[in-house]
Amino acid sequence: MTQNEKPWIALAATNDLPIARPPVDHVVKDIADIREIQLPYKTLSTEDIIFWAQQLQGAEGILLRSGYITGEFLEYLPNIKVIAVHGTGVDPVDLNACTERKVYVTNTPGANADAVTEITIGLMLSLARQIPTSALQVKQNLAWDTARHTGSELKGKTLGLLGLGEIGKRVAVIAKAFGMNIIGHDPGLTDREIQNRGANSVSFPELAKNSDFLSLHAPAIAATRNIINKEFIAQMKPTSFIINCARGSLVNEVELANALTANHIAGAALDVLEGEPPNPSSPIFNAPNIILTPHMAGSTLECLNTIAATAAGDIVRVLRGESPKNPVNGPF
Repeated sequence: MTQNEKPWIALAATNDLPIARPPVDHVVKDIADIREIQLPYKTLSTEDIIFWAQQLQGAEGILLRSGYITGEFLEYLPNIKVIAVHGTGVDPVDLNACTERKVYVTNTPGANADAVTEITIGLMLSLARQIPTSALQVKQNLAWDTARHTGSELKGKTLGLLGLGEIGKRVAVIAKAFGMNIIGHDPGLTDREIQNRGANSVSFPELAKNSDFLSLHAPAIAATRNIINKEFIAQMKPTSFIINCARGSLVNEVELANALTANHIAGAALDVLEGEPPNPSSPIFNAPNIILTPHMAGSTLECLNTIAATAAGDIVRVLRGESPKNPVNGPF
């Protein structure tokens, strides 16, 4: 790069997973050039990595919404100083490899909290009242009378929250307004902290046994992988529901599908799946009483603008030699 040449940053996005450009342009103006790179959201072969690394050559920062940045990928990207993940979860990035190379990884904690909270409540209502099923039957079959399912109210039901972070505590506030009883489990918080966030603290087994609705708001880490499995589901009520707008790895899809088929629980709503793009042969697609949405919880105009501006701001700070506001690793 010549003395007068500006650095450039990559917006790793696809048509299905866009990054809001105006906020990025505003934040990055006069600091760096911007190029949009349609990095596919899938595991890449070595041949694919070499191809996409060529597209990213010289980039000093990546605003990552699509794609996975592995240790192998980083070997071909010597100029990268910062990877700003578009959202809270940083599981698409090899954090250890980035730390070894002194590449900052940042995220946008809380930026999508309102959007994810709202869709969580929407899915809960959809399960309780069978809204998608009824609407589809009316539209496709004009089945006016037979489509009128008898659902249940949220009032008086117990909502269990696995995770009481920014999203979990917001869900607790809204659910309480519906007249629900709120219980929660979060190993990272004390009982008092959980109480202050709107829930009565319970053990993990108690969460399973007492939840009429279970909403997942935990991060994707080794300790939470497939934490919702056949053993956990076996402790739940046959009338209970599961909602997951967090990370697909929290749920064992095969065991959830089996439980739904066997009527061990009443239903589930998943906005995230174990693999994204998902495995089309996964039994979850043929499971009864399930609502599947395409990882859209954070896809609102307001949310996308906030995330883009927040992530771009940290990229600019690193390029200026400053510390980012939302680092996941470092300092370097």
